[in-house]
Amino acid sequence: MKEKIIEVINLKKQFGNNLILDEINFTINKGEAVSLIGPSGSGKSTILRCIADLETLTGGKILIEGHNLQDKGIDKKIKKELLLKTGMIFQNFNLFPHMTVKDNIVKTLRIVKKTAVKKAEEIAEKVLETVGLADKKDNFPNELSGGQKQRVAIARGLALEPDILLFDEPTSALDPEMIKEVLDVMRDLAKEGMTMLIVTHEMGFARNVGNRILFMDKGEIIEDCSPKEFFENPTNERIKDFLNKVLNK
Repeated sequence: MKEKIIEVINLKKQFGNNLILDEINFTINKGEAVSLIGPSGSGKSTILRCIADLETLTGGKILIEGHNLQDKGIDKKIKKELLLKTGMIFQNFNLFPHMTVKDNIVKTLRIVKKTAVKKAEEIAEKVLETVGLADKKDNFPNELSGGQKQRVAIARGLALEPDILLFDEPTSALDPEMIKEVLDVMRDLAKEGMTMLIVTHEMGFARNVGNRILFMDKGEIIEDCSPKEFFENPTNERIKDFLNKVLNK
């Protein structure tokens, strides 16, 4: 039986009278790499922010490993532990500019998990090796390329040992030549069985790396299928139109 990491059930999100998410339902199982794609403004990033508890839900619920984070009776300690298992990688890195690469990760571990300094340093060096940046541990963020900064952000997320990583268009702020190095790290994580939900405009990555595609349009998920079905045999006219535009730029 598949182990469910995330269950999104009848999720609704409104900002004022503007309905952003309308009755969203899907499940992410352990070890899946799921690409969440669709036109800009369709609500993709809002879904990630709801899962990470950065937005208040208008309706529905989100279960993380079977626990409803919106349940007012949930133990605060359990909620914190569940949110720590849900790492989020943003577009714009969010690194401390006055700290070295290594210290960015150590500081996060110290603040979030109260990890001892020596242990935090060991973890930092290990995750920097994972993303191919062990030789940059003593550099400051302004000495790195955009791709390297995003890989540090991924390393920082991995240092917290999450059960799932949420990626919010991790390559959208990067120059084209830097995109590949970030996608290669994500591809390696998928091969190793890291559970991931990835908002992305990189169609090649979605096609070749993910187990599933969730396609959104106007606040609704209108397709949940394999990459092969999505790219090779789409039946929905809206998806055909989307693919025609993004693949024939």
